[in-house]
Amino acid sequence: MSDAYVIELQGNAVGIIVRKHRKEQNYRFLSTVHSFDSLEGQEFAGPVQAEMAARKILKNSPHALQKQSCNYRD
Repeated sequence: MSDAYVIELQGNAVGIIVRKHRKEQNYRFLSTVHSFDSLEGQEFAGPVQAEMAARKILKNSPHALQKQSCNYRD
């Protein structure tokens, strides 16, 4: 059974952390916003640590959560 948590900053999901089995100690970060891609694949002890790392990125790059336009093609 896997565990997963959404990491949110200012009401925006910036990533999720997952672990495949409860016996695994660390969670792996999966980015949902390009500005947080530097955390992709990093392992954290839990959601608090992952959020702290994401907050550090936001502090160093205040525009990290600006709206990004998406162009979808059929």
